[in-house]
Amino acid sequence: MSDPSPSAPITLVLPDGQAIERVRLYERQQLDSGLWMYRIGIPLWQTAAGGGVEPAEYGTWVTAEQLRPLPGVDLGRIPAHPRTRTSAPARWAWLLDSRTHGRPATVHAEKCPSATDHAHPLGTMQALDALARPGTTACTMCDAAEALLPILAHGQDDRLGPGD
Repeated sequence: MSDPSPSAPITLVLPDGQAIERVRLYERQQLDSGLWMYRIGIPLWQTAAGGGVEPAEYGTWVTAEQLRPLPGVDLGRIPAHPRTRTSAPARWAWLLDSRTHGRPATVHAEKCPSATDHAHPLGTMQALDALARPGTTACTMCDAAEALLPILAHGQDDRLGPGD
């Protein structure tokens, strides 16, 4: 019997440079810009309903910059979904989800399924201004991170490595 959802172990590199080995890579998806995103699962513990803890998995999408292959692991079985849409949207529109319940404020593309009913519309400049504020993130489930973060990074000195 074949595995209905193939996965492979891979290393996740955290923002501070630490690495978590053997997280699970489930699929790859190419965005309209050509950028590839990777759906991973990170094994963690969560509080059980009756007390104690139980195993759980936190799922998220990351870019190739956050991943490192493990030697000898074949990633060829992982489903890949290349982009199919060839035209760009007529205009960009964004939504801002304010901070709630300890979650950071998040900028989403218009019609992002991850945006809440409380999100309010923004223009592109307003979205960039919001992302420039500490604690605001760009959604990786839609085009927000892919489209807006490179604009914010434009002009920064990319020659310096981490810790320089």
